[in-house]
Amino acid sequence: MTAMHANAWDLHEPVDGKTYVDPGATPEDRAWALWTHLGPLLAAVVTSGTLAPLAIVWSLYVLHVPGKKSPFVADHAREMLNFGISYLIYWTVGVVVVAIVSFGAALVVYMPFLVILGLIGTIMAAVAAGKGRYYRYPMSIRFVTGPSDKGRQSASAGG
Repeated sequence: MTAMHANAWDLHEPVDGKTYVDPGATPEDRAWALWTHLGPLLAAVVTSGTLAPLAIVWSLYVLHVPGKKSPFVADHAREMLNFGISYLIYWTVGVVVVAIVSFGAALVVYMPFLVILGLIGTIMAAVAAGKGRYYRYPMSIRFVTGPSDKGRQSASAGG
């Protein structure tokens, strides 16, 4: 692990007030982060959604193999893992709850919303990863956190 990667969590440089760029992210790191998001999307599109839960398995692989070498890749893998789990919950529990509460009528709005959320969120994450930026999915539940998230949580709790 290089010195640049060891301190990558401290190297966040704000860009336009919201986006953080990791100057230590190599082209290989950016490629891994990009395919962390695009791999499951491609599998879901090719198989008409059958392999959508692949996002969870793929992000675990990326987190534990190439993510060990790069905090940037690990952050994107954790983000995809959190989104994959959240999305699975929205599809299973959410669809059932919405169907019961609205007698199925609201599914006409809810299901296309989920498809759009998955497509746009994943594409935006892949674009950010390709540019060396960090990305947070909207409506993603933080099941797995990393060093930078824990620092943010303790800083916000203390002040």
